[in-house]
Amino acid sequence: MAFRELESKPCIAEELNETSVEIPKCAIAFGAVAPPQGDIVDLQVHLGCTKEVSSFEVLLQNWGKKYSPGGATPILVGVDGHIDIGRGVFVPQLITCRVESVKCESTPTENYIRVSGRCWGEKLFRRTVTKTYENKKGEEIIKDLLDYYVGLSHVRYFDGTGVELVEDTDTTFTKLAYENTPVWDIIKYVAESSDLAGVIGYDFRVAFDGKFEFFAKNSKASEVSISEKIEASEYRKDIHRIRNKITSQGANEKQYPSDANDDGLTETTTDWTGSDPVILSSTHVIEDGQKKYTDSYSISNDAYGTVLERWLHRTFSAIKMRGPDGYKQVVFWHHWTGTQDALASAKVRLYSGASYFETDILPLVSSKGAWVKVTLQTQTPDWTVNGTPNWDAIDAIRFIIAYPAIGIAYIRIDHLRFCDCRYSAVAENEGSQTAYGLRELVEVDEELYSDNECLLRAEALLAYLEDPAEYLTARSTVIDYGSTPIWQADKIHVTLPNENVDADFRIESVEYHVDAKTQTLEVTLELGKVPPMLADYLYALCSKTDHLSRYKVARLI
Repeated sequence: MAFRELESKPCIAEELNETSVEIPKCAIAFGAVAPPQGDIVDLQVHLGCTKEVSSFEVLLQNWGKKYSPGGATPILVGVDGHIDIGRGVFVPQLITCRVESVKCESTPTENYIRVSGRCWGEKLFRRTVTKTYENKKGEEIIKDLLDYYVGLSHVRYFDGTGVELVEDTDTTFTKLAYENTPVWDIIKYVAESSDLAGVIGYDFRVAFDGKFEFFAKNSKASEVSISEKIEASEYRKDIHRIRNKITSQGANEKQYPSDANDDGLTETTTDWTGSDPVILSSTHVIEDGQKKYTDSYSISNDAYGTVLERWLHRTFSAIKMRGPDGYKQVVFWHHWTGTQDALASAKVRLYSGASYFETDILPLVSSKGAWVKVTLQTQTPDWTVNGTPNWDAIDAIRFIIAYPAIGIAYIRIDHLRFCDCRYSAVAENEGSQTAYGLRELVEVDEELYSDNECLLRAEALLAYLEDPAEYLTARSTVIDYGSTPIWQADKIHVTLPNENVDADFRIESVEYHVDAKTQTLEVTLELGKVPPMLADYLYALCSKTDHLSRYKVARLI
């Protein structure tokens, strides 16, 4: 990675190194072993959050094999420890860790041992969970995982008073079902899904003392000022994250019509025509399995005279009937009766203008005088084509029966509906598309239960993703943080005059590097700045109960 050296201020850096910044001091303990600072050749502590846990690596002099297995003070894998780094009288603890790897490195004249591991956050990867959480707040789920699966404390005591470190959320999860899922995955999901005061997103980290902290993003600020102390930086703005056309798809439960009785098309003769006058019949379906209907009628022809064929025809506003956002099923109850004992044919047509698709339903409705539930799939090849119909613009349906000989015939239809469709909406920014090209994102969220919720979700994602994000890497060997180190997930103010940067950035990670040879402590910050993710439909629709359902079943493969 190339860094821009701050050539305009060399005297400031030199002055700080010579007069204001003391050489680094370290204190390390691995179990009962506490290597003196004189044994430390190189030490790195990387503090990560939310996407990663913290880690460390230290290279020690290993004279007389004292740290080797069987030596005087062996460093053993699996032991807990801590690492403290600072300057002058301040040597604050940065990490509570666990030794996971010990590697001896030797030449004929030199002997070293390399020790590495992670913070106590490694406990988040040890256990898997099979459990269902129902109607639980985000913080309740996190505490349950920490208390009963991980064993990480989330309370810090000051003068005997405990302070809860898992902060409250505004999110209630109606249902979360997990099967053999790592604790880490569940905590990440809750963190990225929970919201506070209208903004989605929580950070979590295992702090210097091994305590687990969970808090809203950008809610904590660093106490350290790095003004005029950045010696090298790389600032970038990129379009990789940009998405300027968002398609949001919800639960696959959308149907037309959407009323509780499924009878919006069959409780009135409006928009119905037929081979005979269309009437409402009191012969109708009152129950569909466990579902009881409270409607009163079905659609029927008022038969006059003897004929070979009868039909009923219903028009409606054009709908799409293929694809994830199209209705892929036609469901209805069918009843026929009359002077004949059998039908010659029974068909259904789906019209697109004057053209239509047609399919035979005779095998399904062959019983005289009985209500039969029929489900037709639009994605099957069973439809014949007449003219140039379009599945994206179906605007009518016709039911046709024919006798083998002339007779009186009645046909009745009840609970006609179109279903097997996802709620959906599209939001896009033409200005962003002109500037950066069309960049699409399709998101499926099973907890969205209306087109309006999908639209609000799409608009929120668009506002979050339509513009470039800013990233900054900053390095310095002259930062003196005293007793309050720079912590991951805090926000910190950065000023770079040459780049016209003067803003708060979120600390995605921070690395402390002690080089014994040069007696320097270099601090490297990885910073990010993106728009807040607004809690869109969660607040707009006040859907904090039934509609905020995080249905998830995960399996380890």
